[in-house]
Amino acid sequence: MTSSTHKMNNNVQASPSKHFFVSMLTRDIDLKDSILDLLDNCVDGILRQLKNSDVQDTEEPYLSYWARIIITPEEFSITDNCGGISKETALNSAFRLGRKDDAQDKDIATVGMYGIGMKRAMFKMGEYSKVISFEANDSYYVEITPEWLKNDDLWTLDLIDAEADLEEHGTKILVKQLYENIKDQFDSTKSNFIDDLIDEISNFYALILKKGFKVYVNSKEIEAKPLDILFPNNFDSGTITPYLYVGDTDNVSIKIMVGFYRQLASEIEIEDEKQIPRSRDNAGWTIICNDRVILYRDKTQITGWGDGDVPKYHNQFIAIAGVVIFYSNEPLKLPINTTKRGIDMQTPVYWQARKYMKQGLKKFTDFTNYWKGQEEETKPKFTNTNPSSVNKAIASIPNDMWKQVRGETSSKYFVPELPRPSTENVRRRISFLRTLEDVELLGEFYFDNQRAEPSEIGARCFDEAIKKAQEN
Repeated sequence: MTSSTHKMNNNVQASPSKHFFVSMLTRDIDLKDSILDLLDNCVDGILRQLKNSDVQDTEEPYLSYWARIIITPEEFSITDNCGGISKETALNSAFRLGRKDDAQDKDIATVGMYGIGMKRAMFKMGEYSKVISFEANDSYYVEITPEWLKNDDLWTLDLIDAEADLEEHGTKILVKQLYENIKDQFDSTKSNFIDDLIDEISNFYALILKKGFKVYVNSKEIEAKPLDILFPNNFDSGTITPYLYVGDTDNVSIKIMVGFYRQLASEIEIEDEKQIPRSRDNAGWTIICNDRVILYRDKTQITGWGDGDVPKYHNQFIAIAGVVIFYSNEPLKLPINTTKRGIDMQTPVYWQARKYMKQGLKKFTDFTNYWKGQEEETKPKFTNTNPSSVNKAIASIPNDMWKQVRGETSSKYFVPELPRPSTENVRRRISFLRTLEDVELLGEFYFDNQRAEPSEIGARCFDEAIKKAQEN
């Protein structure tokens, strides 16, 4: 080997393969989740508009904002009036494959952490994308073409100044040349995807929709799923009141409410397996981070069910629901995974909250156990209640009824005194199974109705038997 060193052509290629980068970026996210990411961006845009505004502290801060999603086998689009993307942001960060500056949304309660949501969604659906923005006095568009996606040497995009076809300040994202599997999912004759997406938006945007934001999918306005818990009109003894916790840890505020959203399960709901899907839809824990629902009505060990002295979820508990709200201007501290549709259980703030979630949950599983077999007798105790949001419930508890958490000066909790059945009550439930043919026969015999409730038929048979026994 000569002593001379040749420096020409000795650079090792370490630049990324665009195809590999894009395929890996989209592989681990569900199509519905990628579209929800785009809705998250809309809400983040609203928050930037409302920064330092008194409107964000009202009950409906998102009232004048909307997003319209159009889905067909030919194209996807989402248009909003949430402020648009500034030209500076577009030139320097919005189209980067990953966030460069974590301080971009400092002091704004967003859930955007990695800077990949918009690009990942577009890459997931098709080969051609166009982003159109109308912000302040600037309007422009940026295209991502199939040729750009295939060119490993091209990592910049052209921003074209042009009049945007948008009536209000906002953004439109258009995706065409859809992949075949995406076309099939977007075809309502082949797939239930659009209906499922509507259901997901109704779940995961429940709080935001209640706060005034409007979302349309193919012109259909989405309705929010319920989140409220029953709260008493007054604090008379024997009323049904939820368990509440308010705390703050590491710049993350925590609010917890768990209780009943309806009356206790009836005997037929507990015993009849066919009732399960219909009856338990609204039971379980809902976890919310910066107004976005991360988990909806969870009934697993993630939220404390079946952990320690808390029983596993069962039909008996179909009336129990809880809501946890995390809020922070530092989204990286929130217990959210990378898809933003699941909990990162390793975060300290979640374990802090989960301790109180279990404490409150146990209070209401115990209540259903105390009244097991006597559920009908609890109905009058629910007449003094109405659905309430977490914030309204917290504000309604008198100061002297809160307990301070030991060692946590910024944390407090409220434990309700729930009514218990009288120790003198000696009533017992009797339940058994019989063939449908026999049940319908007795329904016809006693009530002239084959479809009479089995519980009513059983009670009538028992009463007839008691009458005969007493006569003897």
